[in-house]
Amino acid sequence: ESVRTDMMKVTVSLFCGLLVGLVAAEWKDNIPPAKDFLEPALLSKLVFEVNSFEELEKVDDFEAVAFEETGSNGETEVAIVRSHRSRSILVGFRGTNVEELADIAANVNALQSDFFGLGRVHRGFRGKLLEDDLHIKLKDDLLAELQEYPDYEVILTGHSQGAALATLFGAWLVGTDQLGEQRRVTAIPFGSPRVASPDFKDSIRSLSNYAIYRIVNEEDIVCRLPGSFLNYRHVGHLFMVDFETLDSKAFFEQTGDGKKFRGVNGEDWDLTIDWRDLGDWVVDHSIGDYIAAVELSVEGEMGWPGGFESVVTNCSWWQFWCW
Repeated sequence: ESVRTDMMKVTVSLFCGLLVGLVAAEWKDNIPPAKDFLEPALLSKLVFEVNSFEELEKVDDFEAVAFEETGSNGETEVAIVRSHRSRSILVGFRGTNVEELADIAANVNALQSDFFGLGRVHRGFRGKLLEDDLHIKLKDDLLAELQEYPDYEVILTGHSQGAALATLFGAWLVGTDQLGEQRRVTAIPFGSPRVASPDFKDSIRSLSNYAIYRIVNEEDIVCRLPGSFLNYRHVGHLFMVDFETLDSKAFFEQTGDGKKFRGVNGEDWDLTIDWRDLGDWVVDHSIGDYIAAVELSVEGEMGWPGGFESVVTNCSWWQFWCW
């Protein structure tokens, strides 16, 4: 009787674990509405504009939680805010400050280093996140906030270099179980460069409670760097916004799943090699354009994807084996 009871407990436990895993996997592969991207976009811009907790407290859109910085000149700055509207705690990483040599040096340090056993990542971005134990300070801030608001979502965001740091921070939080096994974390990076190697991408894909929705504006050059020939890959789902067509597309894990969803193709991803369009490579990286795209989508003036781009087959209705 005791053995039978123990077996039933194990069976129930395995079933519950499988169910939780399926639900979590479905969650991270859903497409959120455009309105869910607006607060992260605004915070990505805000963290460029404030330089202290005192300044963060004066902001009307959010409630200030913490402001962390590293380096003698505040080379890396992170704002943590609370939103009761969306019932979320948002962590915003400041992007590259072109006046800070430390930021430029980090961007060009494209060698790769191991990242907590999850794979190899961009050494410059890794160094920024780990400097002065920034990642640990941010985790402690989050844990304190979650004690008071345990049902609030955790959303990480940033623009440019800040987008890369947000992605890596989420990987560390979830990949090393810093917030608890079932705590969901969402990253919404804007204009992110590539951050890591293929093995890191595989590790992130296996984390059922870490979702990444990466926004790319048309011909943003930063999103094509560092080159894939340097063993770099993008992670998470790709959302491409296009001001010319006033439409957006979503690509499953950028490269597709090889079955149902197709990856982004050259027509969508390759940059136009035309001197008249070279300015777009830089202009499309503006955080202002990213905010505008989200706002237009929320207002219904720009299309927002209802699903991932699908693989197009030439199957007839009766050829069930190739559906």
